[in-house]
Amino acid sequence: MGWFARARAGGSTALAEDGLSALTLLAVLEEAVSHLSAAESLLERCAVAGEPGHPVGVRPADRRLGAADARQGLRLRIAFTQLSRWLDGMTCDPEQEPLRADASRLLRFYLLMVTYALDAAFTPPARQHIAIRGGHSGAAGRLVELRDLARAAAE
Repeated sequence: MGWFARARAGGSTALAEDGLSALTLLAVLEEAVSHLSAAESLLERCAVAGEPGHPVGVRPADRRLGAADARQGLRLRIAFTQLSRWLDGMTCDPEQEPLRADASRLLRFYLLMVTYALDAAFTPPARQHIAIRGGHSGAAGRLVELRDLARAAAE
């Protein structure tokens, strides 16, 4: 077991039996949603290839990434990894399981997007083979929607 789950005395009992699963799911989704604007902003700043009017790999001076962007990306990667592991390690009520599974999938999606966007942004232009497009993806809206559903279930 990782840091996100712990064995209990007397065997493994489900978190759902404690009546905390809805609140835990809500807390994790609240935390995930709090990172969305930073993640979307970073993805947008990392977008280079495929933009109209910009040759692949050429970044205008005002859009160059630096150490602060790399640190922000690392913080986001750590946050999305921890939240995804937390969700993967929890047991929910059957009616909340689809929310938990969707949220976990979306967190792993953001983890991959941030990872590949940073890789593409800091890779020399000759080695870029992918174009990361940030922006207002459907994943952000879906994560907010899942948070709202978890909030309604917790009330």
